[in-house]
Amino acid sequence: MTTTQLINPEFTGMDDLTLAEVDTKLKEHQQLLQVLLQSPGSVLSYLPQNDTAALPNKTQLPTDAEHLYQRALTSAEQQDLHQSATLFCRAAYLGHLPSQVQLAHCYLKGAGVPKSAVFAYSWFILAELQQDSTAQQACTVLRKHLTVLDQQQAQQLAAERFEKITLQNNK
Repeated sequence: MTTTQLINPEFTGMDDLTLAEVDTKLKEHQQLLQVLLQSPGSVLSYLPQNDTAALPNKTQLPTDAEHLYQRALTSAEQQDLHQSATLFCRAAYLGHLPSQVQLAHCYLKGAGVPKSAVFAYSWFILAELQQDSTAQQACTVLRKHLTVLDQQQAQQLAAERFEKITLQNNK
């Protein structure tokens, strides 16, 4: 299946995929989003670049989270999955959306962290609330594979994490 078929709004084939296949599809979507965001004319090209000196200290948190995220990606490339997951986690708790999605993937696969579909689902829930399409698709699939009790546990975890992230980032 091509990326064009995946991003087609009529595509509904996610329902019958295994978790491994969903993970592969989600990675494809993330790669496509990275290409789109880095291309000329994208939303990112209109944002100021490296102008953090003019910002108040409180708004520098996303820069710190982005730095943690980039370090996590480097660790993942070097196959240091535990370090990668640790850095994704730190950035995720700073409210960094891509890190939340990546940490969910780590839990889904057991990459550097204990494998847990419930923990994965809880991080995908937080990303879904921020309108992340990858997380929305993952949540749709995971809802079909998790028990009602597991879904409730993940919702509780997501709510607790939301409060922690919100409170710690509004100090």
